[in-house]
Amino acid sequence: MLLRVLVALLSLVGVLTVTPAFADPGGPSSTVDASERAFKKKKEKDDMSEEEKDAEQAEAEAKAERERKAKLARVVVLKWEGTKSADWQDETVRRNVRSRIDRPEAMFFPEVDLYQNGRTVKDRTVIPVMQPAIVPDTNVPRVMAAIDSVSAIPWNGLQPFEWRQKADELRALAEDLWFIDRVELREPMFLLYAQIGRAAENANDSSPPYYEQVGPFSVNYYYYLAATLAYQEPALMSKLTDQDLSGSVGIMLQQIQQGSFPTIPLDFEQEGVDFDPEWFNDQYEVRLNGIPVEPDSRGQMDVFLGRTDIYLVRKDTGHGLSERLEVSKLDDKNYFVRDVARKKMGKEFIDQLFLHKNECNPEVDGDILNFLAIYAKLHDQAEIYIAVPETGNPNKMWIWRYVRESGQLKLVGGGPDGFPVRFAAVFSTGLLYNNGSMAVDKDFSDEESLAPDDVANDRRVNVDLSPATIPFNFELRGHYNRLMVNIGAEAGFEAGEGQGWLEYYQTPGEPTTITVDPEASGCDTVELDSDGDGNPDLDENGDPILVRECGQIATVLNQKTFNRHLYMGAGVVLLRDAGIGFGPRFAFRVGWTNLPHAIVTTGHFGWAIQPGFLPAGERVRPLLDIDGRGGAAFLVKKSLGKDNGKQTVQGVFGLTLGIGMTF
Repeated sequence: MLLRVLVALLSLVGVLTVTPAFADPGGPSSTVDASERAFKKKKEKDDMSEEEKDAEQAEAEAKAERERKAKLARVVVLKWEGTKSADWQDETVRRNVRSRIDRPEAMFFPEVDLYQNGRTVKDRTVIPVMQPAIVPDTNVPRVMAAIDSVSAIPWNGLQPFEWRQKADELRALAEDLWFIDRVELREPMFLLYAQIGRAAENANDSSPPYYEQVGPFSVNYYYYLAATLAYQEPALMSKLTDQDLSGSVGIMLQQIQQGSFPTIPLDFEQEGVDFDPEWFNDQYEVRLNGIPVEPDSRGQMDVFLGRTDIYLVRKDTGHGLSERLEVSKLDDKNYFVRDVARKKMGKEFIDQLFLHKNECNPEVDGDILNFLAIYAKLHDQAEIYIAVPETGNPNKMWIWRYVRESGQLKLVGGGPDGFPVRFAAVFSTGLLYNNGSMAVDKDFSDEESLAPDDVANDRRVNVDLSPATIPFNFELRGHYNRLMVNIGAEAGFEAGEGQGWLEYYQTPGEPTTITVDPEASGCDTVELDSDGDGNPDLDENGDPILVRECGQIATVLNQKTFNRHLYMGAGVVLLRDAGIGFGPRFAFRVGWTNLPHAIVTTGHFGWAIQPGFLPAGERVRPLLDIDGRGGAAFLVKKSLGKDNGKQTVQGVFGLTLGIGMTF
């Protein structure tokens, strides 16, 4: 009794001593642990080699690129039967489609990628828009629970007919794992096959579908399927804890390893196209029952009869075709995986689309609608388009968009009728700075003209006025994919201290000043007195400067309230809606101004957006625009600015805001 009391007291002391250390999970000890973990993590990162850091950065960049591409429009090009070009790699096809759908960054794929026979559930009551596409992780626990339940029943725990019922239940449950596209599904499928085979064996029923003729042998079909998975991944055998069951599957596996069962060659070559292993391996990773494999140089590999889940993974842009191949008899022929997909999604699909090609929503069969729905779910962030170059002509593109909500195709462009270039008309104004300008002094703004001989010394021409300009710009843009070209005319109001612009009249082919024929009648020789003090101006030799004055002939200067700037340019537009003129842009312009006489070159950064509060049509849409410019004006030879000592190259920069519409 005393001993029990002492033990109880010691236990109580231990509890009281230990409890405070765990009483506060956010207390000092947890803070220390967190600090230690952070320090350890930082140290591990610091200890990484440069190669490891580069690899980590490359992986992060690749992940970011995959996420970016996941959002881009995906165009599946159906190649016209009997043609050799105009497929998904044809640049003319790509340019025309991108322009028609206004998606300059759209990615292109062959028709075989659309083939999703492997991912289609066998339940025909499931409509296309409800196709699940990928086996959800939540299905695995339900399958494993059924496996555990049946595995706990001894062989004599049920009557043969009850075992047959269990086999039917498990076989139906196998459709919860209808397509093995990843390694994580292999173990539950292996265990399920094994338990179906065990239930069929205990049912003493050797009829199909539980017993099949595979090659020369009549076998328990589900033991055989389990053994084919174990042949690819022998470690699965360790998951069978029942010795009898392990022995049954093991015997079947041994026969497979000894080559007792026939195989069928899978061939990834397409008809009429030589297999290029380097190109194929760069595009795709082949997975058989979830395990990556690589075909030989001919594009072939052998698989055992039975069920094989074939999946082509696009290495950088998502999912390719899927096929659930179930073969129980050998007919001495290769199975051309991509060619089967091409015939279904090429010729058959095109025939259905072109049966009534001008219909807005074409009628296509249930299998193809299932494939479209699954493909759309596999790429749930992207718009899906189907494009067909009619008779192989890339300039006669028919384009349909898949509408997820209704599970239908909608015609968005037919034949050559859709004009691929979009236009935008914009009016804008703002504030510019151009110190190549010259203006009339406000004190003499009422004079119509000035004599050229007075220019150099007369204060009526003020070359130091503030060169601010208010532009009124009219511009027409053309957009083809990312390319933008533009032409325009800009009227500039001189907003400085003067009352307008001043420049020589433009007289092509004529000199700046008029040369008067000294022999002409009515001409007088006069001495030049520019300052009006009564003393003639002298030349460099000290002689009076003599000029001929013939009546009222004189060169006059052009004075205007607005100048004129005619220009043309080109640039690129970025982001999703670049093809219709919306998004950020970089551009270059070159033009000519009449006041002053100058060639103007400017670089531009702008952004056009579509206001959501205004109505918009298919091609006609409103836009708001902002444009910043910077560059230089190069004064030409016949320029008043140059004659008055201004620099030949003048800075130009400014900002404008505009409104307009696309059409």
